[in-house]
Amino acid sequence: MQRLHIIQISDTHLTPHGQLPAHHQNIDPWMKLTAIIQDIRSLPYQPDLIVFTGDLIHSGAADDYQRLHGVVHMMKDEFNCHVRVILGNHDTRSAFYEGYLPADPGPYYANRMRIGNNDFYFLDSKIDGYEAGWLPTAQLQWLGKHLRQAPTKRAFLFLHHPLDGAPMENMHYAILQNTPELLSVLRGHNVGGVFSGHVHFPASYLNGDNILNVVASSASFDIDCTDPQLHEIRESSSYQIITVDHGQVGITVRQLLQQPTVIDSLQIPATRFLTKRPANL
Repeated sequence: MQRLHIIQISDTHLTPHGQLPAHHQNIDPWMKLTAIIQDIRSLPYQPDLIVFTGDLIHSGAADDYQRLHGVVHMMKDEFNCHVRVILGNHDTRSAFYEGYLPADPGPYYANRMRIGNNDFYFLDSKIDGYEAGWLPTAQLQWLGKHLRQAPTKRAFLFLHHPLDGAPMENMHYAILQNTPELLSVLRGHNVGGVFSGHVHFPASYLNGDNILNVVASSASFDIDCTDPQLHEIRESSSYQIITVDHGQVGITVRQLLQQPTVIDSLQIPATRFLTKRPANL
């Protein structure tokens, strides 16, 4: 069985042209991404897949996504591997569609690919106007259809918003709001893991039918959510390597930067799940 190395880079929050880095970062996120690419060059193997799990540009325009597309194209050529991106809550859907894609994919941007006996699903949990995430009914139906059509394949899911689980108890307001609906679709299928980002701190847990959930920290800055009502932001940068080998899944974190100084903070008035569901779901 083929051993796979998947690079997950999450929450780059790349700075739009002419603006300052988000949350008073001293090192521009584009430079942090350059350092990550340089670190990937140092690995003793070539990755099979690189996935950017959302919050690509921090409220960017079409030309910012064009710049990112150039970087992604360079990474595809240099590492001779697949590179996929998904949307996060800080991405601007219309600008991404215009600057990154050759054609408008419709109300959501989700796709899949196969490497050997493994199917990789790249889901779109972004809902315009919300920090939290949802997976629309049509997207869940699409996922369920393909899972049923490939019962012998092992499925790996990537999306921006983490699913509900023990480490997310104080983050209900921000994570995937319809986790039970997704778990219902996954029930009975061979799921190798669900990989997400968004909360800017690392976590791993089991939910559903003992499904592995791994949340990556950020390529741009960490958020300490120990105090549910006051989240502290620190300059950092990391990415993770997912190794799939003979049915086993392992995670290695590459921490490239970690500074102790608090550079910003976020006030969180309520941590409960949202009660209002978007009408278009």
